[in-house]
Amino acid sequence: MRNIILPVLISCLLAASAAESAAQNTVINLIQDLRFKLTAYYQMNDTENSKTLFRNAGKVSITNKDIINLIEGEVGIIFSVNARLLLISRTPVDLTPKVVIRDRFEGESFDTDVTQYFSAEVLASIEDGKINKNPLKAKGSSYDVIVFKLVLPQVQFQVQGFGKTRVGTGKSEGEPAAIVHTGKVQASGTGELQVSPLTGVVPVALNGIVEISGNNLKASVE
Repeated sequence: MRNIILPVLISCLLAASAAESAAQNTVINLIQDLRFKLTAYYQMNDTENSKTLFRNAGKVSITNKDIINLIEGEVGIIFSVNARLLLISRTPVDLTPKVVIRDRFEGESFDTDVTQYFSAEVLASIEDGKINKNPLKAKGSSYDVIVFKLVLPQVQFQVQGFGKTRVGTGKSEGEPAAIVHTGKVQASGTGELQVSPLTGVVPVALNGIVEISGNNLKASVE
């Protein structure tokens, strides 16, 4: 009898250990949409007449589509026009969230982690509001500073954004599970871009808006 009980006991302990390990490795990720609307200003060739020298600044827009197109060559994927940039953050706090491109192929959704090329970092997040503990419910505003950096072999830029964002509650499987920040930040920065097919890579000054939206939470086991 003793020889029978011992293996059963060991099996129970292993099962309990495995369940505990799975529970410890379960994380809840916040998945949000990123939308970029930037303008890059660059120095064009001078022009002149007999009396005056004119310094000319050109400008081009940079949107999600442009950023995704720049990354395509590095990851070896041609993304569709419906591809989205997503920010995926671990809860409750993640100062260096992942950036992924989400697209669909033959009806199936797939994510491509592009953080090594296009990264995000939260430098500061100062909240002003209230949080009900049970059930969890957050309301208020936050003063956020976040940096986005694109680094490719021939092209790079960095913008730092500041904004007053909204603080709310995100739900996982219908239950409140995390505090969520959404809103727009005013961003500016510098970099080097090819602003047209006829120019090489030139220095640029950037300015515009980055919008972070959505409160979708998803549990996963890691």
